[in-house]
Amino acid sequence: MNNTAKKINAESKEQQNKTSLEVVKKEEKATTEVPSLEKRIQKVEDLSMLIEKWRKLTETRRNLQTFSLGADGMGATIFLRDASGKEFKTSNTPVVSAVMEEIKSTLDEKVKEVEEQIKF
Repeated sequence: MNNTAKKINAESKEQQNKTSLEVVKKEEKATTEVPSLEKRIQKVEDLSMLIEKWRKLTETRRNLQTFSLGADGMGATIFLRDASGKEFKTSNTPVVSAVMEEIKSTLDEKVKEVEEQIKF
């Protein structure tokens, strides 16, 4: 046999070896483990807490949306009191408006976070 014939023979054997390889995939059994009653109750309690948190956040957001600054820029005041009893008070309309926008934005983010956590 000449070199060309040997080369063709070797290549055809190599191709046969390649094509004869098969991937055998084991079937995985879909066994779902049923959680214990205690775990299921815990999930329900966690879900209830998340729902309550969502309700409070949406109620606060709704209350803030109904709050309006006076057209004359007067009448709205923000009070802040820290744990030691010190107070900060301002009636500056741009400051009050900026604080309200920040509160709205923060509430929207928190509502989204809670909504993403509520899963069945």
